[in-house]
Amino acid sequence: MNSASGRVTIQQLARSLGLHHSTVSRALSGHPKIAPETGRRVRELAERLDYRPDPYLAGLSAYQRGRQAARFTGTLAWVTNWPTRDGWRSNHAFPQYLDGARRRADALGYKVEEFWIREQGRSPDAALRVLRARGVQGLLWVPQPESHTRLDVDLSRFSAVTFGFTLESPALHTVTSHAYRTMIALLERLTALGYRRPGLAASAFCEERVNRMWSAAFWAFEAQRGKRRGVVPPLVMETPTAAELQAWVRRQRPDVVIVTDLADMQAWIEEGGWKIPEEIGVVPTITSDNSFLSGMNENGPVIGAAAVDLLVSMLHRNERGVPEHPQRVMIDATWVDGKSVRPQQKGGNKTKADLAA
Repeated sequence: MNSASGRVTIQQLARSLGLHHSTVSRALSGHPKIAPETGRRVRELAERLDYRPDPYLAGLSAYQRGRQAARFTGTLAWVTNWPTRDGWRSNHAFPQYLDGARRRADALGYKVEEFWIREQGRSPDAALRVLRARGVQGLLWVPQPESHTRLDVDLSRFSAVTFGFTLESPALHTVTSHAYRTMIALLERLTALGYRRPGLAASAFCEERVNRMWSAAFWAFEAQRGKRRGVVPPLVMETPTAAELQAWVRRQRPDVVIVTDLADMQAWIEEGGWKIPEEIGVVPTITSDNSFLSGMNENGPVIGAAAVDLLVSMLHRNERGVPEHPQRVMIDATWVDGKSVRPQQKGGNKTKADLAA
């Protein structure tokens, strides 16, 4: 059946199945208007004959789509594995990923549909069989609820991309914010504002989710600027409490605190009697939609769009399964001005702890 080039073509698949080549093309892309049985026949023959899209034709097709209004090409699944259907929305960044993914997918002729793999108590593999039956071939795995998550799933028929580092196995291509670089950029900005004793207060939970890059970058920055003494040691709490955080601030006397668990830690600092930013600065590692807070915006919609770009390119190459060499696409964050830090006079803030010392 192979053509002169040795590559199985859509036209050859169509002739073998007695279908029009456009029907075969739509079936391979998971078009919802193709009957499930037809889609199954096309995919089975394509797998049996080791069909692979021509990368040059795929590139030409992508170029042509970019010059005209996008036509519907297929569905990408937004795969969530949290205990509840909407549990993943508790992290303010993840809906931003989805927004960026949907906008980019729409521009490329795809749509993104949410898919909760725990629905009705299904196993992950059983859930993926449902997606295969629907003709979905592209998966966007939302960050997992816990670090070091391992899932027993067969991805041999899917192209898949994840976000962050929480999915340990299978090891997939991932798109994420550059946590290490974000911390360095944040510390550079605080130094430029005149802060001299930055401190990092983190939960162990958040540290693990970024492979401890927050604290690694913090130590590296302080070493680079020659501060071998007088560095405020990071506070990494297994179970964060107001008492532990407040005791650390009194003991170490940071003039600005970088926090990972924003809502709780900001409130605990204020409850301890410190005025923000008059007596102490507070910045989150990643900002939320809060005009009061200065900090780094990880550009969630850009992360979502980049994930779709990567996934669609995999679909064009017919790159399926678990990659031998997973790629990491890291997006830089940008500084956001707020009111929780301010330029420092020489000598910095005088906190209550300083005055009492």
